[in-house]
Amino acid sequence: MDKENKETLSNQDKDSKLCLNCGFPNRLTDTHCMYCQTSLVEDGGFFAWIRQTYYILKWRWQLKQKRNDIEKTSNITLLKASGYFLLGAFLSIIGVYIFIQAVGSHSFSKGLIAALFLCYGVFTLKTLFTQK
Repeated sequence: MDKENKETLSNQDKDSKLCLNCGFPNRLTDTHCMYCQTSLVEDGGFFAWIRQTYYILKWRWQLKQKRNDIEKTSNITLLKASGYFLLGAFLSIIGVYIFIQAVGSHSFSKGLIAALFLCYGVFTLKTLFTQK
């Protein structure tokens, strides 16, 4: 079996090498890790291979965790969405009520407060229904 045809655990490019300290992929021409500034001088042997394999698996696991965290944060739960909807609707209704009172009593300060409530309510509803 040729070494060229042999599939390795790392599946890394031929033009990169991993840092033995943090597992960050670096160019072959680099003498120090771009992430942690550790020397990239490799010692050969079985223990170096075990350490490199460990860092490859650790690096993949960290990337998978970051990917899972991104997917989890993008989903809004039903409870959270209903809470935002109720808050936005409540603020908007209070704003309309205060605005009607402000127009009836010719009060400028009540009109400003009503405008603030309306803005907060509409903004809350807008952020709920728009996609990021």
